[in-house]
Amino acid sequence: MERADPWRIDILGNPPPDPTTSGLDRSLWELGAGLVERGHRVRMLFATPTPAVPPPYRGVEGVPVPVVPSQRRPIPQAVEVGKAAGECVAPDAQVLLGIDERAGAIKLPSRGRGPSLALYLNALPTDRTTKSSSNGASQGRGLMERLGGWMDQRTLRRLESESLGRATVVFAGSATTRDRLTRLHKLPLGKVSVLRPTIPDPDLSESREKARLALRIPPDVPVAAFVGHRPESQGLPIALEAFRRSRVFFPGARFLVVGSSPKQDPGVLSLGVSDEATKARALRAADLFLFPTLEDGPATPVTEAMRYGLPVVVSSRVALEGVEPKKQLRMVTSDDPGDYAAEFAELFADPALRRNLGEAGKAFADQFGAARNAEAFELAMTGHVPT
Repeated sequence: MERADPWRIDILGNPPPDPTTSGLDRSLWELGAGLVERGHRVRMLFATPTPAVPPPYRGVEGVPVPVVPSQRRPIPQAVEVGKAAGECVAPDAQVLLGIDERAGAIKLPSRGRGPSLALYLNALPTDRTTKSSSNGASQGRGLMERLGGWMDQRTLRRLESESLGRATVVFAGSATTRDRLTRLHKLPLGKVSVLRPTIPDPDLSESREKARLALRIPPDVPVAAFVGHRPESQGLPIALEAFRRSRVFFPGARFLVVGSSPKQDPGVLSLGVSDEATKARALRAADLFLFPTLEDGPATPVTEAMRYGLPVVVSSRVALEGVEPKKQLRMVTSDDPGDYAAEFAELFADPALRRNLGEAGKAFADQFGAARNAEAFELAMTGHVPT
């Protein structure tokens, strides 16, 4: 499609990217950068107790919203952020993109028509249920389950409802979230568009050989990787056991763990925190990516690994709508480490299979890049932006 006339867009988002920023926090900045590349002016409003203005991130201006944390409870804090952000919206902004329940608390000054409000919901906090694993431990607890007081729960429902009611366009992070929105909140289909989290472009500044050299890994041994900071719920114990079993047949294999610190085990290399540089080095050095998560929903680490061209072995709980499991990834329907070890062994033993699976997966995941998501944002907003 032809690029829309340049718009002035404010996003109520998250702090500027730093070395440890990943996931949805970085996704919003990547979306903003994609919109800048298409000619729009984009500012990111983020809550902070310090007034320092950060340097632009790929053309996206950072605007500090002065909020001093006064309470530990998340919902009153969200209300404070929304109210303060309303005072920081640019007078000439045409589009205001709000995130989650914070958008329901935004108070805009009375000045003519004002910007069109778009809302982004990666998931519905009031529509998540607590999952239970086989040992009875809770998994995938949503915001609703984490809120203790009934006042906070009631406020969350009100903010979510107000956000949806005020929005001209609603962006859902997945088709599942879109369907829940239309079913539970009776929203017309034309109001809701799917906009999956924007995945950063892969960092290819270092070759596979140099990445392995930096990690002290021989160039000719099979290497798997895991990225996640919630080891139990994201299936790290399953991944470690699967690696132990597969290492019987591949004694020189290595397993890179980013974002978690498992106990020492032969062949396991813990790389600590999930900063972007460490994660990129691990993905460049790896032959495949493993993510046996116990949580239902989208998994940014999986699509990030796919954009590096890595074949991925994932739990069937990972929501990747439109993916072809046998062609673009390997999906395991059980929590048995032996089933994951079998996938390990087949992929470790067959370089051509790894290459074909990795190339197909990359072609799928590239649709979540900044350029395509920015174009999808424009398409959904066309006709709703005041001039």
